[in-house]
Amino acid sequence: MRKLVFLLCTIGFFANSANAQFTTEKSIDSTQTDLVEEQKMQILVTDAKTKRAMEADVIIKGLNPRKTVVFKNLTDTTITLKKYRIYTVSVLKPDFMYFSHKFWPDETNLHLERIDLRPLSVGLKTPVDITFLGDETEIYHKSLPALEELTTFLEQNPSIKIKIIGHANGPGGPDQKPDRYYRQATEKRAEAVRDYLIQHGVLEERLTIEGMGNKAMMYPDPQAEWQMEINRRIEIEITSL
Repeated sequence: MRKLVFLLCTIGFFANSANAQFTTEKSIDSTQTDLVEEQKMQILVTDAKTKRAMEADVIIKGLNPRKTVVFKNLTDTTITLKKYRIYTVSVLKPDFMYFSHKFWPDETNLHLERIDLRPLSVGLKTPVDITFLGDETEIYHKSLPALEELTTFLEQNPSIKIKIIGHANGPGGPDQKPDRYYRQATEKRAEAVRDYLIQHGVLEERLTIEGMGNKAMMYPDPQAEWQMEINRRIEIEITSL
C-alpha cells in the first residue's frame, strides 16, 4: 500500500524570548497503526516570574472555523481538538505582555500548551500574527483578529508605548533586491499596523515604527511558503511604561 504522507508545518509564536521560536515541518504517515485517535489540549496560564497559576483571557482560533473562541479569566482547562488543524492561542491580561502562539499540536493524546505571561517591562518584544502576502504592504484580512487583540492589549495598558517593527522575506540570489527596497517595504508594513491602531482609538504618540528590512530573517534560506510568511513578520517592543 502506498504511503500517504501529510506534510505539516509548525508556525510557532512562543513568548519566552524576544524572538519567535519555530520548529521544522513534520510528516505524518497514515499507514502507521499508532496514530492518535482523539487529541486533547490542556491550557495552563502561569506568571513567568513567579511560576504560579493565574487567570487571563484566552482566545483560541481553529476550534471553530468561522469564529474565535474566548475563555474569560481562565487558568487551566482541557479541550478536544480536531486533528490536522492549525491553532492559535492568544492571551491578554493587564500589566502583562501580549502572548500569541500559532502551531500544529504535538502528535500525542494530550498537547500541553503552557503559557508563561511576562510582566510588562521596557525592551520586551513579542511577535504578532500579522500577515503580508509577497511584496505587498497591505495587511492580509486574516490578520484582523490579531490586530483587534493588539488594540485590546493597548487599551488594557493605557500608559505603555510600543515600537512596531516590520520584517521582510528577502533571501540572497538573483532575485535579491537592494537593501533600501526591503527597508522601505517593512516601514510601510509597520505603518499599516500603526494606522490601523490609530483608526481604532490608540493615540499616535504611543506608537513608533521601524523597518528592519531583511536583516533579521528567521529563515535566511526559506524552502517553503510558511517560512517566507514567518520572515514577513511584525514584532512589537515596549519602549515606555
